[in-house]
Amino acid sequence: MSTATSLLPPGPRITPLQTFRFMRNPSGLLQECRERYGDPFTLPLPVGNVVITGDPEGIREVFSSDPSVFEPLGQLPLAPAVGENSLLLMGGQRHKRERKLLMPPFHGERMRAYAQLMRELTLRAASTLKPGGTFRAQGMTQDISLEVIIRAVFGIEEPERVRRYREVMVAYLESYTPLLMMAAPLRRSFGGMGPWARFQRHVAELDQLLTEELASRRGHEEGHTDILSLLLAARDEEGQPMADAELKDELRTLLIAGHETTAIGMAWALYHLHREPKTLERLLEELAPLGPTPEPEALAKLPYLSAVCDESLRLHPVVVVVGRRLRAPLTLRGRELAPGTNIMVSIWLAHHDPERFPESERFRPERFIERKFTPFEYLPFGGGARRCIGAAFALSEMRIVLGTLLATHRFSLASDKPERPVRRNITIGPVGGVEMVYEGPRHGALA
Repeated sequence: MSTATSLLPPGPRITPLQTFRFMRNPSGLLQECRERYGDPFTLPLPVGNVVITGDPEGIREVFSSDPSVFEPLGQLPLAPAVGENSLLLMGGQRHKRERKLLMPPFHGERMRAYAQLMRELTLRAASTLKPGGTFRAQGMTQDISLEVIIRAVFGIEEPERVRRYREVMVAYLESYTPLLMMAAPLRRSFGGMGPWARFQRHVAELDQLLTEELASRRGHEEGHTDILSLLLAARDEEGQPMADAELKDELRTLLIAGHETTAIGMAWALYHLHREPKTLERLLEELAPLGPTPEPEALAKLPYLSAVCDESLRLHPVVVVVGRRLRAPLTLRGRELAPGTNIMVSIWLAHHDPERFPESERFRPERFIERKFTPFEYLPFGGGARRCIGAAFALSEMRIVLGTLLATHRFSLASDKPERPVRRNITIGPVGGVEMVYEGPRHGALA
């Protein structure tokens, strides 16, 4: 269905430079367009013309609309990475059914069971650091987050099997490059050579692991608390389980959405805390009464720790836009948009609105204690009927890992050089990974 271009808001002309800039520095391009054309504006991208809003009222109009008005807008960048059966690419009743099946494991008592695992893996990762040695914060947080996924989501416990999953998953994630994400013509094997062929080999390796896992686990779900076992046992309203193809694609989705986003958010938090000594000092004062090895449930209740995580995700949203395509007309900020129109909500623009976030480029966790923001002003996990189902899981992991690390160990930045965000694939992260120095165990803490 074609977009009615005559009704679209103003925006820049289509040029190859636009796509390159959106890949390399999307936040800069979005900010420039809003300043020049207002909100909303139209940006030509590989998926076609896209109407973009970062204004809370525009976001409210999108997220509060009937979900049936939209279908997903993500096939071009997302489909190769998450598969055609991913919740991210579903619409209509199928999306509603899949979401209902996926939601229960991410809430309530199940989350408390995963919290101790998160704490244990954090302490184990930190125990490998040597005083005076340097390390990349994002590398450490990714290691922790990936093992949380392998154990809590996939339910893998046997050490050699964990090692194999880690090896395959890292290769899979790293081989899906920004160029493959945005440039469909490059998705060719060229005789088994090149980046697409390499990515496809890693897709096949992961698929084989998941096929083996599902074959050995079906019928043996009882008594297990990992998310895969809960999904294997889940039934829809007609009593039907999820098919293997659906499960594999949802597991790939959980790997990408649950691994990189959390790890990058924690790396940014460590970076800013150690660039702003007063924020670190205030957080350590809040942690101190909990003792050298705080329990996860106690960490989850700390307001300033929560604010640090929120501010990290505000300042550096891991995904800068979320997209939809209209199946029916929609009025966006007084402008009638026709069916077929592509729409994106810009998380980055919303989070850097100086009216709602004064000194928006400054890391200032106190803003989340001073006032409560609406889901149309602060939306690190998207919103509406398609808000990320793993939001509570991700926030819990951020609080537990950061709280545990900082209560038990001392760190410093290895350099005064500022970190800048860069596109990794679907996500945006710190270009240098945040190089840090391990200063040793905190006084009285168990290393």
